[in-house]
Amino acid sequence: MDDPTVNWSEERYKECITKLSQFLKATGYNLKTDVFFMPIAAQQTMGIKDRIPKGVAPWYNGPSLLEYLDSMNTLERKTNAPFMMPISGKYRDLGTMVEGKIEAGVAKKGMSFVMMPNREKVEITALYGEQEDEVAIAQCGDQVRIRLRGVEEEDILPGFVLCSPKRLVHNVKFFEAQIKILELKSILSAGFNCVLHVHSAVEEVTFAALLHKLQPKTNRKSKLPPTHAKKGDSIIARMEVTGGAGTVCIEKFEDYPQMGRFTLRDQGQTIAIGKVLKLITDADA
Repeated sequence: MDDPTVNWSEERYKECITKLSQFLKATGYNLKTDVFFMPIAAQQTMGIKDRIPKGVAPWYNGPSLLEYLDSMNTLERKTNAPFMMPISGKYRDLGTMVEGKIEAGVAKKGMSFVMMPNREKVEITALYGEQEDEVAIAQCGDQVRIRLRGVEEEDILPGFVLCSPKRLVHNVKFFEAQIKILELKSILSAGFNCVLHVHSAVEEVTFAALLHKLQPKTNRKSKLPPTHAKKGDSIIARMEVTGGAGTVCIEKFEDYPQMGRFTLRDQGQTIAIGKVLKLITDADA
C-alpha cells in the first residue's frame, strides 16, 4: 500500500487478494485456515506495530502485523527427536566451521554426530548462535555455526546433513513425490530434466516415471499412469537424482517436513513444488 497511486484503495486491496488467493489455493493452501490477508505500508511503518488508523483505511478493522504474529500458535519443535541439520555453508576458522538451521533435536559442545552422506564421525568443539558469542546449547529452529573436529572443510558440500548416529538421514537415488506444477511452457513427461531444491541441497533430477494424476478437488489417484502433465496438474511421480554424486539426503514430508518439501526449477524459473511421499532405498530397488 506504499505506492502513492494506491492511496489505500479498498478496490486495489481486493484485486491483490483475489489474485493471490487463486495462486495460493492452487498450490494447496486452505484459504480459511492457512491464510490471513492484511494491508500494510512498510515504508510508512503503518500496520506493522500499531493498527492502521480509521481515517486511513476505514474498510479494514483487523490486527497489525506484529499483533497477528504474537497471536499465532507456537510451532511444535522436534526438540526430542534425533539431531538433524542440513549444511548451508562451510569455511575455515581455527578449524572446520559449518552453518545451518537445526531441523530436529539439540546440540551441545562435545556431542558426537555423523556427517552424511560421507558417514564421517565428527565432534562439536564450539557452538555459536546468530551472534558472535559462543552458546552452551542450541535446539530445533535455531540458526547456528558449529566448529567440528574429525572432518576437513573441503570434504563438506552444501546439502550434506549433520545428524545423530542413532538415526542417520536417508540418502537415496530414487524417491516418489506428490508434485504440483505451477508454471510450464510445454508438457512434462517421463525423462523431463530439471533442478531439485530441497533444504540446502541443489541437485539435477529426472522424472523417471509418472505414476498417478490427482483429481483437482478430491486428490484421488488415477488408476492408470498419465502419459504427460501440464501447468496446473497435480501428479505423483518417481524422481531420479542424476547430478552430483547421484544421491540426495532427504526425508519423507510426514516425518520431517523441512527435509521433505522441495521446489523444482528449470531455466531459472520455479516450475513446481512438491513433497516426498516415499523413499526408495537399495532394499526396495
